[in-house]
Amino acid sequence: MNHSLRSTHFRGTCFLVAGFLASSAACGSSNSGARLGSGGTPGSGGVGIATGGASASGGATVGSTGGGNATPGSGGGTSSGGATAPGGNGGSAVTPAGSSAGATGATGATGAAGAAGTAGTGAAGSAGAGGPGSTPFPAACVTPAVTGSATRPLLTDTSAECFTIKKYLAQAGPIGALVTDNWDPSAGLPDAATLTPTFTVAADGSGTHTTVQAAVTAAKAMGATAAGTARAYILVTPGTYRELVCVDGTVPMTIYGAGKDPTQVTIAFDNYNGKTVDPLQTNGCNIPTTPTYGTSGSSTFFVKSAGFQAMNLTIANDFNEGAITANIQAVALTTQGDQGVFQNVRLLGNQDTLQVKSAAVTTIARVYFKNSTIAGDTDFIFGRAAAVFDGCTINYVAGRKTNSTYIAPSTETLHPYGFLIINSMLTADPGIAGTTYLGRAWDDSSGTMPNGQGVIRNSQIGAQIVVAAPWAPAATSNRGFSTSGNRLYEYQNTGPGAAP
Repeated sequence: MNHSLRSTHFRGTCFLVAGFLASSAACGSSNSGARLGSGGTPGSGGVGIATGGASASGGATVGSTGGGNATPGSGGGTSSGGATAPGGNGGSAVTPAGSSAGATGATGATGAAGAAGTAGTGAAGSAGAGGPGSTPFPAACVTPAVTGSATRPLLTDTSAECFTIKKYLAQAGPIGALVTDNWDPSAGLPDAATLTPTFTVAADGSGTHTTVQAAVTAAKAMGATAAGTARAYILVTPGTYRELVCVDGTVPMTIYGAGKDPTQVTIAFDNYNGKTVDPLQTNGCNIPTTPTYGTSGSSTFFVKSAGFQAMNLTIANDFNEGAITANIQAVALTTQGDQGVFQNVRLLGNQDTLQVKSAAVTTIARVYFKNSTIAGDTDFIFGRAAAVFDGCTINYVAGRKTNSTYIAPSTETLHPYGFLIINSMLTADPGIAGTTYLGRAWDDSSGTMPNGQGVIRNSQIGAQIVVAAPWAPAATSNRGFSTSGNRLYEYQNTGPGAAP
């Protein structure tokens, strides 16, 4: 993780904590029609925050989807100039400024328009479209109850019900207008033996293509045919493929090895952050605009497409990071598209091995890792996606750093779901004991702050962890760890590194 890129500064007292907004003049907030939400047109006299509705000028705010959590605008000279607007289906009406917000309702329909305020300067706000299933999150999930200690917060049995595979993967899209589709890939991918390859990659020329990227490019071309919506299956035969792979386009793809041993197929390269750009050795999903590669530009394998799947293979960045400096990022895999599935894969590197991101800081993309291995030594799982690691081995490698972190989520504060590690093992190479941290928040300066949400539950934690204080003392911005300012929790873990 590039710490120079991850530095951030608070402006006055303006920051977002656990899903709630605090603002002041120092925040740089606008008092002329600012809003957070989608589907509505703000007026010019007030500030409104709604999940699915808009803010009316000088008057009432449209009901949020589900009827809850909408804050009316302040109006030109009065807080009650406009009529109240009904909330979404299943919720109560939103009251004028100074009163409490409407109760959380069911899945919202289109919000009604807010009337113009008598003292406001703008016209009535237009109707806001309610996103399907985009109801506000329960308060118990936004600010969960915890036990344990100030340095090791543990979810209670009740609050742990908020943090399950299904909850993490149920919604995606723009924050404030999330769409609920209840995506649940936990059953896993089909056995490779049952798949019929659309293309076959073989370095010896016995397949349809000799490189993975060539097969991906051929699969993308299927989008121009009548079968453009069909999934392309790319079988990669045993071997090591030194190449950069960019998966983009609209055709969903599955790239897989035939055998169940992921070591038989390896896709590897050695770009790194700071390396001079070579146009012939550049990942097509992240074309550099500077003379050197950045963190994302160092990715061996980059996925932008939705619905991508990988199975039975290894993706590695095998740059020798210790040969230059201890703080060089070299990414093996970057995911950006929604609904990615990686099953029985190995992701190998040192710093920043796996980046899980989305198309924009306020957009949620989801990715699911099943029965896989991720290895590294510094913030080696990082990003803003909603990512689930189910039955995985997450291994801290020796030889470079012994006091760094496993995870560094940069989840937007308005979203309660970042990383979930469940039914997994957090391990380390021999010789590492009592010196590593589970993770820290990445206070990403490109989003709202503080960022980062993660839960490690029902997993086995080895003796490599600092037991008394397993979360790093500070976020990437040097913001100190605290139970009130962070969203990093544990629940029912076992092993020598688990909570006593």
